[in-house]
Amino acid sequence: MWSFEAVNLLLGLVAIVTVTTTVGSMFALFWAPRRKKLATVDLPPISVFKPLRGLDEELEQNLRSFFLIDYPRYELLFCVADADDPAIAVVEALRREFPDRDATLIAGCPHYGLNPKVRNLAAMERIRKYDVILVSDSNVRVRPSYLRETAAYLDSPKVGLVSNIFVGVGEESAGAVMENLELNGFIAGGVAAAGLVGATCVVGKSMLIPSAVLRAIGGFAAVRNVLAEDQVIGIRVQQAGYQIKLSHHVIENVNRERSFRWFLNRHSRWYKIRRRVAPLAFAIEPAANPAAVGIVWAFSGESGIAWGGLLLLVGMGMARDALQTRWLRGSFPRMRDLLLSPAKDLLLLPVWFDAIVNRRINWRGHRFLVGRMTRLRSSRATRQLRRRVRRVHRLRNQPGDRPPTPEA
Repeated sequence: MWSFEAVNLLLGLVAIVTVTTTVGSMFALFWAPRRKKLATVDLPPISVFKPLRGLDEELEQNLRSFFLIDYPRYELLFCVADADDPAIAVVEALRREFPDRDATLIAGCPHYGLNPKVRNLAAMERIRKYDVILVSDSNVRVRPSYLRETAAYLDSPKVGLVSNIFVGVGEESAGAVMENLELNGFIAGGVAAAGLVGATCVVGKSMLIPSAVLRAIGGFAAVRNVLAEDQVIGIRVQQAGYQIKLSHHVIENVNRERSFRWFLNRHSRWYKIRRRVAPLAFAIEPAANPAAVGIVWAFSGESGIAWGGLLLLVGMGMARDALQTRWLRGSFPRMRDLLLSPAKDLLLLPVWFDAIVNRRINWRGHRFLVGRMTRLRSSRATRQLRRRVRRVHRLRNQPGDRPPTPEA
C-alpha cells in the first residue's frame, strides 16, 4: 500500500504537469494570433460551403456576416437536407437583402453516407464554381476581413489546409457560460498548441482547402461515414504530404442559451472523437484539468500543501479561462460567470471517463456508435427489423402458441 507521502509526491508531480501544460497552451494561444503578416499573394476565388440544419442561435446574424465579407470574388453555397427546413426562410431573406451577392441555396439532397454534414457538403461540391473551398459551420460569425486573412495562408503549394482559431461569445444561460469558458480556455489553448508544434488539430468551424488537395485525399466520399470529418480530413492532408496552417483570424462561435444537457452532450461527443483520433493526448487530458487535479490532491493528502495546491490550481484554471477570453474577444468574462469555471472542469471529468467505456453518441437527432478513427455505425435497428421483432414477441406471448405443459 502506498504511503500518504508517496501519494502526495505523485499528485504533486501531476500538478506540475498540469501547470506546465496550462501555461504552455496559454503561451501558444497568446502567440498564435500575433504571427507576422504574410506577404501579399494573389487571392483565389473561393466557394464558401454553409451546411445548415434548423435554426441555430442567431442564425440570421451569423449568415449575414458572410454576405458582408470584403473579398474580390467568392460565392456562398447553402444546403439543407430537408425541403421544409426553417433555415431556408432565413437564407432566402438574406438573398433578397443582398441581391448582388453570388449566393445559391440547395434545398433537399440525396442520402450520402452516415454523416449528415458531409451529405450537405457533397451536394454543394457538385455545383461549386471555384477551385478553393471553405467549409464553415452555421453557428459561426466572421469579420469582413475573414477570407483575406485566411486565404493569405495559401502562399505556398505545400499548404493543403487552413483552419482558424475560434472564440465562444454571447453567453447568457449557465450551459452557454460553461461552453464558452471551455472553448476559450482548454479548447482554444489546445488548438493553438497543436498548431505551434505541427500536430494535426482541425476543427470544421472553418476549413479552407483547395479542391485539388481534397481530390488527392479521396474527396468527401472518404469521410462520409466518420463523425470527425474535419479531423480525418486534416490527418489525410498531412499524410498526403501537405502542410496545415492556423490563421490568425479569430472567428466567433455563438452560444447564448445553451442548456446544461447540450453542453455535456457536445463534449461527450468531442471526448469520444479525441479518444479515437488522438488516444495519447486523450489519455493525459485529466492532467490538464486544474480543478480536478486540485480536488484529488487536496482530499488525498494530509498537509496544508495539498490544500494550498487546490487553491493554486483552481485559481490558475480560472485565470486561464479569463485571460484567454480577453485575448480572443477583447473583454473578460463576467465575474459571476467565471465562478463556473472550476465547476465546469469538475463536471467534465466523468464525461471523460464515459468516453472510455461508452461508444454511443447523439448528434442532431441521429444516434450512432463510434469506432476506430470515429467511423460511424447506426445504433438504431431499422424500422422493418423492429416490426419483425415486435411481431415475434406477440406470437410468442399468444396462449395458443405455447407448447403444452407435460403431464406428471
